[in-house]
Amino acid sequence: MKKIVFTLLIASLLFSCKKDDDGDSGTSLEGTWKLTSFTTETGFDFNEDGTASNNIMSETNCYQNETVLFNGNGSGTATNRSYADITLELVAGSTTEYEYSVTCVQETETNTFSWTQSGNTISITESGETISGTLSGSVLTIVIPSGFFVEVEEAGGTGFTTEDVTFVYTKQ
Repeated sequence: MKKIVFTLLIASLLFSCKKDDDGDSGTSLEGTWKLTSFTTETGFDFNEDGTASNNIMSETNCYQNETVLFNGNGSGTATNRSYADITLELVAGSTTEYEYSVTCVQETETNTFSWTQSGNTISITESGETISGTLSGSVLTIVIPSGFFVEVEEAGGTGFTTEDVTFVYTKQ
């Protein structure tokens, strides 16, 4: 029997650099931002409602209270309060149907970062890793290439695949 384990590497949103006033996005980045959308490239039916979606928040009912705080001095804190532990198993006798099991694991993890802004582009770095986001009004969009990690386990070994992940934060 084939077993597939999905592991979400949500790169606990790393943010770094400091504020730069080149350009104006119309909204101050300073303050609290809440995760309002978390999507992958491929749709999944993790909640087994018969409709596949690439919206991981609605498919898992996890990630509902994730926030990022941007301070005026170019520092900040990302607070993650849950993550989805998703496993799926190939239905016996099928090669394409899976049964999903989703557990929202509650935990609080905080990560500090620093940030800079140049126009509508936000540069974020933590532990030497830098990602960029786009600010549009009160919406901050961050795409993390290969941020969704899929591990496939079979009797013969383990394989891996990745997809881009898009996080959307809304200013509170």
